[in-house]
Amino acid sequence: MRTLAMRVAAGLAAVALSTPLIAAPAAADPVTIPNPDQGLVFYSSNPLAVVARQAAPDDVCRPFPADADWLLAWSGFQNVIAYKSADCSGQAYGMGIWRGWTTRGTFGSYKTV
Repeated sequence: MRTLAMRVAAGLAAVALSTPLIAAPAAADPVTIPNPDQGLVFYSSNPLAVVARQAAPDDVCRPFPADADWLLAWSGFQNVIAYKSADCSGQAYGMGIWRGWTTRGTFGSYKTV
């Protein structure tokens, strides 16, 4: 009788450990970003997302993406020049083809070469 009780208790414990008592929410699909990507891509880190793209360098003054935390030039770019102003005037900051920064909103505009 004692052996039977131990087996029943072990069986119930195994079932209890393998069955969740509370249904867990479905896990979100992981973010998929193409790798390698193409052109110049601006990313946000939290959440990880693409916030802007530019296909080819063109030396045109563009607004800097406000939500960007880092940039990566996958192909065709030699440099990204960032400015704190909104019109590409003032001090120019060479960002290269891969750069991250800690404060969103640091830059107001950019050009590419």
